[in-house]
This record gives sequence, structure tokens and C-alpha cells, in this order.
Amino acid sequence: MAERKKLTTRRSSAAGRPDVEKAVKAITEVDQPKKRVPYDTSVDIHRKLSSMRVNSADNVPVKTFLDEAVEDLFEKYRRGEGRYQVKDIERILGD
Repeated sequence: MAERKKLTTRRSSAAGRPDVEKAVKAITEVDQPKKRVPYDTSVDIHRKLSSMRVNSADNVPVKTFLDEAVEDLFEKYRRGEGRYQVKDIERILGD
């Protein structure tokens, strides 16, 4: 009689897919160290950001949208168009 294989939910270590491993590595690699910024927002803004994530072509994370918004904010202040007065903005933002 043929030997039966034991059923398990674990994958064998040899079952790695190169394309999946490459994708996981690409999203887990960090160019710079990350620092957590606490940010509470209104339910309306949260809903809009979540909808943007869901409707983006690549399911872009909300934090990526927030990073883009902060980069735009830095440029706005660099041009002197910010809502609040910030002394020595060029030194703070650097290049």
C-alpha cells in the first residue's frame, strides 16, 4: 500500500517563489530609518484616504499618500506659501 503524506497547513521550506520573494524584499527594504509620527484625523479625512487606497491602481498604502502630502507641504513652505510663519525654513528643510 502507498505511503500517505501527512496533511499540514505549513509550507515546505523549498516552496519559495522567486517572484514573491523579490516583491516582499522590495516592500520591506528601507532606504532610511523610519520614525513614527502620531497623527489623529477626522473620520472624514480617514474615510477619504482609505477610499484613495482602495481605488488606487496598486493599492497604495495610506502612509505613502501621507508621505507625499508632507513632501508637498515642505515645498510649499520652501516657497514661502505656508499658512504659518516658520523661521529659518531653508536650514530646517535643507536641500
